[in-house]
Amino acid sequence: SVESESEAESKSDSDKAESGSEAEAESESESHAEAGPTPGFEDYEDGAANDAQISNRVESNNSDPQKDNISNDLSKTEATTMASKDIPGDLEGASATDGDAHEEEEAHHKASFEVVFSDILSTQVRKSAAAAIVRGPPAARHFGGNRGGLASQQGNFGSKCDGVSPVAICGADKSVVWFSDRDPPGRTYPIGASGAVLSDIMDESQSEYMCCFLAKEKRMVVFELSRKTVVVELQMKTKLNFWRYLPPAAHGGALAFVLVTPIGGFHWKPLDESPRPCQVWKRGLELESKKILSYEEGGSNGQSGANARSTVALVIASSTTPSSTVEAYCIAMNNESSQFCISNIILGAALYRPPASPSYFLPFVVTISKDVTSRIVLDIEDLWEESDDLVRGIVGSTVLDMGGADLDDESYPSPSMSMGPLPEALICCHDDFIVAVIRRKGLVFAYDFSSGDLVLVGKSGLGQYVVDAAIRSGNADGDAEVVLLLCESDDQKDGRIATVHISRVDGVTSQYLSSI
Repeated sequence: SVESESEAESKSDSDKAESGSEAEAESESESHAEAGPTPGFEDYEDGAANDAQISNRVESNNSDPQKDNISNDLSKTEATTMASKDIPGDLEGASATDGDAHEEEEAHHKASFEVVFSDILSTQVRKSAAAAIVRGPPAARHFGGNRGGLASQQGNFGSKCDGVSPVAICGADKSVVWFSDRDPPGRTYPIGASGAVLSDIMDESQSEYMCCFLAKEKRMVVFELSRKTVVVELQMKTKLNFWRYLPPAAHGGALAFVLVTPIGGFHWKPLDESPRPCQVWKRGLELESKKILSYEEGGSNGQSGANARSTVALVIASSTTPSSTVEAYCIAMNNESSQFCISNIILGAALYRPPASPSYFLPFVVTISKDVTSRIVLDIEDLWEESDDLVRGIVGSTVLDMGGADLDDESYPSPSMSMGPLPEALICCHDDFIVAVIRRKGLVFAYDFSSGDLVLVGKSGLGQYVVDAAIRSGNADGDAEVVLLLCESDDQKDGRIATVHISRVDGVTSQYLSSI
């Protein structure tokens, strides 16, 4: 086991840190300690057979009424509808559609692109809750991260398609979960934690799991929310640098979370009979002491059912210095943990499932970078294996039309966020679509790659800083819906949702969805 007893680096917005530390949640990893068979973890206390109610099982941690204001604000506020028929005044200049690109795309692919904005968050929840939503969870992305590099997943049990995770706001003795697509938008649970991530709705019984981290106790607890029961607990002896819910295609269709520590990445399946985390990759020398900014998995080993696994992990990281650049690494999900650096000066990266991919496949890697002439370039690269090593080659490329603006020109200011302002670009992939977001420019570009060429579907200037973005299926086959959390330029503690609906229809005018 790991000898280090160092405090975990996550903290909640409403409960700064249970130890009273003012350290930011931008968790810094340390050089890894020597690892035993299952480094950093102790045995579990299995709560699956224990039907104790959540409220009886979880004790508050140094309860302070002021620390619970955010939870109370959200739970006591009646939700207003998030749909907005009119673009707000400060966004009237935003272009929902690029005219020439739209006409070209209509002629060739019959695709459409439209952006609709919600009301600001503070009209739905109180301002303290809105600020906590903008700030985001510790050691995790707001909406969970990209899923587009995995095998296609059949089945959806929620009212909306999977792909956009809710945001958890955690306090000393309660947590509030904020959904971008529900009315009312917030649900309150009597669970005290430093941070939490949530699963999709997993089955027809509407089972939904909340994985909570208690920093002071170095303990993780998983709750099933519909039945209000504790599933399992995990004691940690190492830092938690990053964590997220893994879509079912990544690990045999089962409930799984990934825990990234100074040692490496672990898959944790809380519903297993013996739910011990399984190490799936080790940190190489290049990733030691790097801050993890984002994590996702892609590819398929060609197996079905419980034996299905992802094949590649993508880690976006940076050093801990203020002026550090962003690096992207691909890691083979096998015992050797072969890894290589895609770039050490990248703006953003994501994994993408190749069109018409077979049962076994390695994902494409989509990157955004600045070339020597300061143009912003989106590249798609293929991956293959040679002598157990991953190698790559360009299969598609395009220059993002920034309208003559340079990335270093005047930009929208970034708010205070738990994970900081990096990476500068977000990439969301779903089926045929690849969506690129330049965060501080408030720009979004959508491309169709179904033909093997990058065809621009549409682009828009959102008029605000983009906090996070995610993509999911739309209401019709072939449609996609991009959900973006924006920060208000005149109030960095407030924001709104922008929804981009991309649809492809044959010979008729496209029908657009409003934002939620």
